[in-house]
Amino acid sequence: MHAPGFLQILIIVGLLFLLFGRPGRLSAMMEDLGKGLKGFRKGLDESKPAEPAAPAPVETPPRQIRDMSKDGETAPDRERSL
Repeated sequence: MHAPGFLQILIIVGLLFLLFGRPGRLSAMMEDLGKGLKGFRKGLDESKPAEPAAPAPVETPPRQIRDMSKDGETAPDRERSL
């Protein structure tokens, strides 16, 4: 195995400085990143053309049930006559 090169050491030192350089720096960077992403998404939403409102659904009346009784009798009357 060979020793890490100059570029690898420089990257590691840079990451360590970002993580441990100043207390609260990483959380402030993440907060700024979150604000930036939120603003970016808001900008994307504003640039979309407004979609036309969907028409209100038409309500259909309930289906009518045909009277299948004999001579207009109701169901309880037919049961009693049997």
